[in-house]
Amino acid sequence: MRLTLYTDYSIRTLVYLGQNPGRRVAIQEIADAHGISQSHLVKVVNRLSNNGIVLARRGRSGGLELAAAAHEIFIGDIVRLMEADLNTIVTCVPGKGQPCILVDACRLRGLFAKSLNAFMAVLDRVTLHDLIMEHKKY
Repeated sequence: MRLTLYTDYSIRTLVYLGQNPGRRVAIQEIADAHGISQSHLVKVVNRLSNNGIVLARRGRSGGLELAAAAHEIFIGDIVRLMEADLNTIVTCVPGKGQPCILVDACRLRGLFAKSLNAFMAVLDRVTLHDLIMEHKKY
């Protein structure tokens, strides 16, 4: 399974904010720290802000901060929020709109669904706090 850069950037943003509690952080600061485009990060932050994950303030005393404590933010929730096509690991309508000839006998979709559920079950047990603490170990 491959997650999009959108999800990667959202987790990087949240980890950065979690490592800087009690202060507002500029988007540019996060972009510079991770070597990513500020314009891409703005889109990520907008989705996180619109969904109540981060608080975003504009202006001179503006910046970003977590909307909840790091131990209340679950990575599984973030992945679901950021990944638009999470349930489309495999398509049974390849190419020209014709269904796959194996669609009636194929068990691949079911296998991938189980795998995705297991993957998400692991992420549902991991909080942002867990990620920050793991990072501090190294």
